[in-house]
Amino acid sequence: VIALLVFGTFFTTQIELWTTRNDTTSVQAFYAAEAGLQKYKAALFQQYVWREQRGGTGGGGGCFTSLARGLDLDRDGTITPFVNNRLVLAQNEVVTDANGNPVGRYTATLYKDAQDDQLFTLVSEGTSGGAKARVQATFRISNSDYLEQAIFAGAGQANKWLNGGATIRGGVYVVGNPNDPDQYVIEANGNFALYNRYDLTTYSEVTNRVEPSYRQVQDLCASLRVQYGKISVGGSTQIGEPNNKVKGVFVGRGAQDITGENVGVCRNNKGVCTEAMGGFDLSDPPPFPTLDAKLDSDACSAYPTWRACLQGKAALRIQRIGNILSVASPPNATLSPSCLQAMQSGTLTLDTQSVDCTFTRLDGSRGGFRYTYTGGQELLEVFGDVVLEGIDAVLNRPVDYRAQSGSAKSATLAVLKLGGNGGNLDINGNLLPDATFGLFPNHALGFVAEGDIYQRGQHVMAPVYAGGTFRVVKGNVLFGSVISNQFCTTSAGNQMSCNASQKAEVVYIRIPKENRPALLPSLRGGKPVFQVLSYE
Repeated sequence: VIALLVFGTFFTTQIELWTTRNDTTSVQAFYAAEAGLQKYKAALFQQYVWREQRGGTGGGGGCFTSLARGLDLDRDGTITPFVNNRLVLAQNEVVTDANGNPVGRYTATLYKDAQDDQLFTLVSEGTSGGAKARVQATFRISNSDYLEQAIFAGAGQANKWLNGGATIRGGVYVVGNPNDPDQYVIEANGNFALYNRYDLTTYSEVTNRVEPSYRQVQDLCASLRVQYGKISVGGSTQIGEPNNKVKGVFVGRGAQDITGENVGVCRNNKGVCTEAMGGFDLSDPPPFPTLDAKLDSDACSAYPTWRACLQGKAALRIQRIGNILSVASPPNATLSPSCLQAMQSGTLTLDTQSVDCTFTRLDGSRGGFRYTYTGGQELLEVFGDVVLEGIDAVLNRPVDYRAQSGSAKSATLAVLKLGGNGGNLDINGNLLPDATFGLFPNHALGFVAEGDIYQRGQHVMAPVYAGGTFRVVKGNVLFGSVISNQFCTTSAGNQMSCNASQKAEVVYIRIPKENRPALLPSLRGGKPVFQVLSYE
């Protein structure tokens, strides 16, 4: 009996020791896996920030991140590529306790989604003794910089004219008014639509102006973000589609700031078809860019303000003070008499008279701009960045443009206010890149207006900035992107008031960083967004 009791006690003790050992090794395996996940989650985000700050390049019209081709964890310029959308980041790395004793190992593997270059899954497999554990997390890695949206709107959008019949193909970012977070910035009670795709074959007049790989995009990685304000969803509104959802809808304080209910489109989500929905999700959001604030971009970081950057970087800068026109830079530039004469009234109208504001640099290259009237398809050539101060600009006829800054097929044309005058741009006819010189978006002329931009032309293909209001007439389409304090649609004619019922479109065509006009608003490294979509 005593022997049996002793044996039973010993056996029970052994079982408890084995159980404890198994629990210990299981916990150690789990924490080894967790250590691998946390280390390489941080490394992944740091890699993305570093790559973006170095000016990540390439990509197409759809979902894109600079990590899509591989990682350079050693930061030595050598990218380790994905193989079959898989990349091993660590193989049997050791995890030690506080005393430096090994307690486990892990292998970390990164998987890239085959269809979505912004979607990554990190898997960490830990071992300790004979125990194994596995943890994983899925991330969306993106950039919320100004030119990564179809529309980037400022505080003026609190007047809620982004609504009615507008159709937006691409992401929308609205800053809104921080002093009135209960204001509706979007009141989508008509045929408002925000889609995650475009197909330029439905715009046959412009298809041949666009690079073939950009003519059809089924996934734009579009999101709707509202920092301050609310949105209302009703009528036949569509935000995303059941078979092509937007990536996220992040509004103000969350669900309480998304009101209304649409019929027939993702009804259980207030008519919003999205992969994620909640409050505004960026901890360090980009502000609306203004001329007199610092613009920390690659081109402008050394200047105190964006205005100073435009003035300092301009290949040609012309000022109108009172009725006096002068060439502020370059000094001693010789321009034709037609140039300053065309701006004597305070408005540069490009219509039935040719205007030549070009000059020859010391190296023999051309600078400035030239408008050639032919009576058919007019041509606007911009050589380097051009800044006009105290002058309004009007393009009255259908115009093809050619933009060139050195070897790059891009440039910026800016109209700024001076002495309370100028700073507005009217585009009254089609404005498209000259396809014989280069296709969009690898050939792009950017427009900056400190005041308002009015698009009366049916088709405009360019990235544009309006410090005031961007107006687009019913039935017209902008291909590119809009940065504007306020976006609104109007009926035909010279309507200055915004009309919610007018149907107009913005089709977001992403311009790769290396092809973007250098003086348009941007931020060094952009605004990286690292979203954890799932953890298990």
